Amino acid sequence: MINVVDTPNPDTKKFVFNITISDKGSKEFKNKNSGFDLIDELFNIGDIELIYLDNNFISIRKSKKISWDDLVQKVLNLLKKKVNKNFSPFSFEEESKFTDDVSLRIEEVLNEKIRPAVAMDGGDIRLKSFKNGVAEVMLKGACAGCPSSTITLKHGVERMIKHYVPEVTSVEAININE
Repeated sequence: MINVVDTPNPDTKKFVFNITISDKGSKEFKNKNSGFDLIDELFNIGDIELIYLDNNFISIRKSKKISWDDLVQKVLNLLKKKVNKNFSPFSFEEESKFTDDVSLRIEEVLNEKIRPAVAMDGGDIRLKSFKNGVAEVMLKGACAGCPSSTITLKHGVERMIKHYVPEVTSVEAININE
């Protein structure tokens, strides 16, 4: 069974499964030729700009030129065909590249307090760097390009990180192609 859930980003829907999609890590895809048949076939539907996979869901961002009414059933048909009892979950390596105390504490706050809430909306947030009091984060999935992400970042994420990690003076979203 697949539940289709709206996200705060009107161009992104979250497709939630009752099975594991990724048993380790998460990953965002911005184009086909990913090396994964399911991802490439989703992009082949057309008008899909971003696909994000996590534990039990796939977030899909469509282009603004098409309505979800024209796309949801095509996506569901493909997902129902590909994600069945024979489906082997994805597995993505995720290791911290940080060794300094402040960055590790920021990651801990992100992992324990922020990422679960962001995942509920079909997205993810990752620390990219910390220097001179500024934590640079990357928004993924439904959060990437979401109209409300700036407000969420400043009023929610920044406030929480600054509370637990006083060395942080600001949190900024950056856009990096991985």
